[in-house]
Amino acid sequence: MTAPRFAGIDAGGTSFKLAVASDLDTVHAETRIPTTTPEETLDRVGRWLAEQGPLARVGLGAFGPVGIAPGANHGRLFVTPKPGWSGIDLLAPLARHIDAPIALDTDVNAAALAEQRRGAGQGVESFAYVTIGTGVGLGLIVGGRMARSLLHPEAGHILVPHHPARGRFPGVCGLHGSCVEGMVCSAAIEALWGAGPDSLPDEHPAWEMAGHYLGHLAFNAVMVAGADRVVLGGGIGTRPILATHVTSTLDQLVGGYSAITEARGGVEQMVRTAALGPRAGMLGALLLAMDAAA
Repeated sequence: MTAPRFAGIDAGGTSFKLAVASDLDTVHAETRIPTTTPEETLDRVGRWLAEQGPLARVGLGAFGPVGIAPGANHGRLFVTPKPGWSGIDLLAPLARHIDAPIALDTDVNAAALAEQRRGAGQGVESFAYVTIGTGVGLGLIVGGRMARSLLHPEAGHILVPHHPARGRFPGVCGLHGSCVEGMVCSAAIEALWGAGPDSLPDEHPAWEMAGHYLGHLAFNAVMVAGADRVVLGGGIGTRPILATHVTSTLDQLVGGYSAITEARGGVEQMVRTAALGPRAGMLGALLLAMDAAA
């Protein structure tokens, strides 16, 4: 008997990464499709999936904000910074090409799922996965299950106390200016320091400042959601020096409330760098499909 084949779509603002697999260790085909217009991109994705033969189920981890709850907004992008994509239905164009159910979640939640099963989220039932790159997103797993609501967490847009070295920098978020995303995303780092994050050495003050903002986000995830661990991912988040500064800030914020860290084995156990790198989103999308079929 032939094993069922599943497809995973990691739908990002730059490209859509696709894979077809029988399980996470048996990947049959992969490709990457640039994110251009919605019509062109979704048509190319659908046609590629159709070429892969019968699929049992498809998992889609999408950039957002996107409607993940059942109902009229399911699969629809809300107002998004990606030009031309606001209001787009992601599911109907794919359904024209493939005859398989589509399990939908956010790209961050999909990556969190992969880190839970195969990466830095193993061994804890509740953790926050924070991706830092062109934006800041958060996926939350509580009690071993993905936390879901009518939308999804938007922790990158929380407001926290500013770092003393901020000066008059207004932040780059088009909605909130100097929220966490507006202060630590790649565009913010380049605007504030005159160079992209890849060009900045570990001793550069940008990393201590980023650790300040993300450390406050981590503190909120621990105190509000009960996260036992905060996993840092994305193009910026996997820089090891960042975890060092986030841990330091989290330790300072916990202060004398030692039960917070003692219950979790010490603050050094509470912040980790993501283990799966850029494959986390695609692996998570495959898991969305496999879990929905189980």
